[in-house]
Amino acid sequence: MTDLFELFQPLAAQAGEVAGVPYLLQPQFPLLLANTAFGFDPGALGGLEARFAQAGLPLAFTLPEDDPALPELAASGFSPSAAFELCQAQPSKRSFWTEQVPWSEAWSLSRVLTEAYGAPEWRFPFAQALGKLLRREGSSAFFAYLYGDAVGAVVTCRGVGLLAGVVPARQGNGAGTGLLGRIAPMPFLRMAGSEAEFPGEVLRRFVRLGPA
Repeated sequence: MTDLFELFQPLAAQAGEVAGVPYLLQPQFPLLLANTAFGFDPGALGGLEARFAQAGLPLAFTLPEDDPALPELAASGFSPSAAFELCQAQPSKRSFWTEQVPWSEAWSLSRVLTEAYGAPEWRFPFAQALGKLLRREGSSAFFAYLYGDAVGAVVTCRGVGLLAGVVPARQGNGAGTGLLGRIAPMPFLRMAGSEAEFPGEVLRRFVRLGPA
């Protein structure tokens, strides 16, 4: 199984473990997988709630959709708030639209990705975290261009596409397919419902749960 905790740890400000349950915290921006616990144990609930409250964040959990702990989480007052999928990227002729860029492009990459995720206010703190991630061995980033403008980006780490996005005004033009073609056959993570922009074979689905 892909270890989401290990993959997203470089983007987090804090990483820890309570009663065997690992968690990541990034209070500066509510990135989906940098503010969550990975797994569930009833004995860890109080400690995790205290850690997240100290950071000013609601406690959230991210688990595979077939995890047997999901009913117990629901009984504890948590409900699904988002879903995403680990998929297999496929080759694409549109990959020639893309270009690999260095870590020094973190500010521009952050602009594209925060626009794509509908949260431009995260741009500055996200750029700082992204720059640190891209200086790590095994990380890379690519832009997708349309009519000479950077309209999409994908960031990879340890052989997985962690973040992929296309600015809303440019979606539906094939930029997402081009980005995936550039990293194929690497697996990548996408938000559920974004398969039209980022097509790929689903390998596993994950669910994020927060307070009801």
